[in-house]
Amino acid sequence: MMNQLQSNLRDQLAEVESLQSVFYKPGEIKVEDSTILRDINDFVDEKSAMPPPYLDFVINLVIDDLKFETCVTLSHEYPQTEPEIFVRNHKLNRQQHVQLNKDLNEFISSQERGEPCVFSAVSWLQDNASEYVQTVKEEKSQDALTRNENLIRYWIYSHHIYSKTKRKEIVELAQQLKLTGFCLPGKPGVICIEGASSDVLDWWQTIKSMTWKKIFVKVEEEDNEEEGGKFSKFENFEEVYFQNSGVKFNHMDMGEFYRFLDVRGLGYIFKDLFGVETKAN
Repeated sequence: MMNQLQSNLRDQLAEVESLQSVFYKPGEIKVEDSTILRDINDFVDEKSAMPPPYLDFVINLVIDDLKFETCVTLSHEYPQTEPEIFVRNHKLNRQQHVQLNKDLNEFISSQERGEPCVFSAVSWLQDNASEYVQTVKEEKSQDALTRNENLIRYWIYSHHIYSKTKRKEIVELAQQLKLTGFCLPGKPGVICIEGASSDVLDWWQTIKSMTWKKIFVKVEEEDNEEEGGKFSKFENFEEVYFQNSGVKFNHMDMGEFYRFLDVRGLGYIFKDLFGVETKAN
């Protein structure tokens, strides 16, 4: 396992170096945390026994005078598994945004595993991305009460949520759509998202279009006025942390997380999420 991990990380370093030789202008490629490259080199050279964090970087592509922000996360298993790649462009409406990322992910899935493919994905974007941009204006979102929509809550379970880019998109899109809840990064990752049904579905379509090892809605709840009480349990949407230790949010303090849920009347969901029961004390 150690030899395979070192081999994977060598491939990742080689691919990043190749990308940097092509996208060498200032701002074209940016590693989210420059110390990670040092950590990876130290691990590969056996100067450190501590596996490094996942490698995150952004490639800013200019295609037909349009800027496409290409966010890449490489897990320790890459290139044996698919890279996580997500593309953003301010001229894309949400439907185009979802379709571009869906088609990009399908292209990535068609590539041979075991071989680096970020370069191929970038080439695909250069050839195809501009076709997804159309001058379509999105309708302005109305308040949920004005639309007379049901309120729903999704409890989403992910194999892991480490990528800074994904975490930023999860929070910013939720805030843009005036949804509430939280994102708990780490392994596993948990998201609670609540609000008007069409907005929650819109948010979910965009988020699940990213490349994930595993992500799914584990529990769906709907507002039941007959039960009384306020359905929404949060005032805004934000990231939360309940750590014992570890820079990658991979040591969750389950007791603290349960108390966070319990004080909001949501302690019952703990068993549904993790298959175990706990108590606030």
